[in-house]
Amino acid sequence: MTNSWVSSLVFAFFGVLTYWIWQQIDEDESRTVHTRIHEPDYHIEDMVRNTLDETGALKNVLYSDLVTHYPDDDTTELANPRLEIYNGNSEPWYVIAESGWISSGNEVVLLHGEVEIWRQDAEGRREFEVLTSELRVLPQEQYAETADPATIINKTTTTDTIGMRANFAHDRLELLKQVKTRHEINPSS
Repeated sequence: MTNSWVSSLVFAFFGVLTYWIWQQIDEDESRTVHTRIHEPDYHIEDMVRNTLDETGALKNVLYSDLVTHYPDDDTTELANPRLEIYNGNSEPWYVIAESGWISSGNEVVLLHGEVEIWRQDAEGRREFEVLTSELRVLPQEQYAETADPATIINKTTTTDTIGMRANFAHDRLELLKQVKTRHEINPSS
């Protein structure tokens, strides 16, 4: 009688142990299924995207050599992004960078590496340019900012600053701190 009772306890113990192991495996599998992997679902080469305002006027154009979209967080990575921002004036603002990232909903564009911002004069030459890195752009608001050093260059002045805000809609730059300007006077010939 003692042997059968011990055997019953051993079988019950292994039954409970087997059930517990089965539950652990099942929970691990369900956690794995719910964990999303950060892998792209599509790539686009040589992308051009036009954005219009509510009246149908061109607001901005985004170019990129390679676009990679990630469905788990609905973000997009850009290789060599180029942005044209139109504000009703004849010449748009141009922004280029080495790489970029677009948030879910396309509300924020982060530009990385060497970033250049400029406008051209009537002859197609850069009349005004900004050199910086790590630029945050809000395309719908036609706004950009950086906390990094920036250099602003035009025909006769060079200005260095730490941090800058650009309001493309109103053609304004706000220089934040440690602003130093060098003005060059060209001698008359």
